[in-house]
Amino acid sequence: MNNRTWFRGAAALAMTAVSLSAAVAAPPAPNPCAASHKGLFYLNDFSYLDSPQYDGSCLGDSFKQLPVGDFGTVDFGGEFRERYHHEVGMGQSGGLSRFQDTTTNFWLTRLRTYMNWQVSDCLRFYCEGIYADASTDDGNYIPRGIDRNYGDILNLFVDVALLDGLTARVGRQELLYGNQRVVSPLDWANTRRTFEGARLLYKGDEWATDVFYTNFVPVDVNDLDEADYDQTFYGFYSTYAGFQNFTVDAYYLGYDNENTGPANGNQDFSLHTLGLRINGSLDNWLFELEGGPQFGRQSGLGVDHSAWFGTAGLGRSMTKLPWSPTLWCYYDYASGNSGGGDWNRFNQLFPLAHKYFGFIDAVQRSNVESPNVLLTMKPSPKTTILLWYWHFMAAEAGDIVPAIGGTPTQAVASDHLGDELDLIVQYGLSPRSNILFGYSHFWRGDRLAGSPQDADFFYSQYTLNF
Repeated sequence: MNNRTWFRGAAALAMTAVSLSAAVAAPPAPNPCAASHKGLFYLNDFSYLDSPQYDGSCLGDSFKQLPVGDFGTVDFGGEFRERYHHEVGMGQSGGLSRFQDTTTNFWLTRLRTYMNWQVSDCLRFYCEGIYADASTDDGNYIPRGIDRNYGDILNLFVDVALLDGLTARVGRQELLYGNQRVVSPLDWANTRRTFEGARLLYKGDEWATDVFYTNFVPVDVNDLDEADYDQTFYGFYSTYAGFQNFTVDAYYLGYDNENTGPANGNQDFSLHTLGLRINGSLDNWLFELEGGPQFGRQSGLGVDHSAWFGTAGLGRSMTKLPWSPTLWCYYDYASGNSGGGDWNRFNQLFPLAHKYFGFIDAVQRSNVESPNVLLTMKPSPKTTILLWYWHFMAAEAGDIVPAIGGTPTQAVASDHLGDELDLIVQYGLSPRSNILFGYSHFWRGDRLAGSPQDADFFYSQYTLNF
């Protein structure tokens, strides 16, 4: 054997060994059906079923991409969710408010079902319904407005492709933009949030723009929900993804609420919010900035509106450490009313406030300053742990810090509302089902007046998509 032949044989053996080593070390490919269901079900993606390499089967796959003769395909699916609450000092009980001596226990059940009919590349019909119920043996429990809806329509719209990348959508539809700080379907709620109107959606290689004009659809527990034509929500949301390490979102959101009279809180306002969001990463460093001004008219109060909000976050992904932790440090601010002129309290619009200001829902994105720290970890491929700590302060000590679902009495001379620690452990039972357990504790601050107590919140939740 000459040297050249020996060298070629050795190289081939080495390449084979490297290939075998890589095959052994490589993690298993993720199950594509585990990521098929999105935050908005009308964005669900079942394209993996077209791949000849896919040979799996997940719950509900047999009801996807069913042929409808010569008129495209149809998908059927949905979600079942069951959640148990044990709440201490969180109100919703017999005449007592938040941070008083209350204890409630209840169950929340939700069923969503949808049909997506893709008639052709140019035409699509989508329909989604919901049933939401709350049950308890606790006679003091008072259901929240977001707990029950005994059968209704979340989405019912038609999509028409006008040009390459441009689609018109008309009908009832949920909205979700960015990280849901100002516009969200509010998935935490048992009922979810929806709107009714028209949108133009454009998606290109680097730009995506959504222009919309809608009316808010409040929940009517026992009857079919109807759009409130005195609450108009409109604007645009654009995303530029042409940069290598980050994306930029720019948006304008208009919100007119013409409900008047004491029964409606004398709302009667017209607000305009401009926002900019930058979100990205560099190596293992993560960053996010979002904020902007809000202006308009508080007609019910007889003054102009001038407010703003801002969020700054810096994170670090430590994938080489055990459990692959990711640590974020955030600072959130939303202006409060300083008095003596314009109305300065920021209106949070239609957000997922539950996620960003503590799971006990003691704070809105309004008259608040909050440094907070978020840690997430994955002890195993199926297990995720979240720890989040907040320190809540009033941005303007002389103004209230609004809560979600009932604002407690406050001593406005102090700016320290309290501190909160949240813990969530989630385990994936299957590619389309999971169970989670959560615990939250709120340490009351000097701002809470009267004889307040701390609050505790324990909950467990099971979710099944199909």
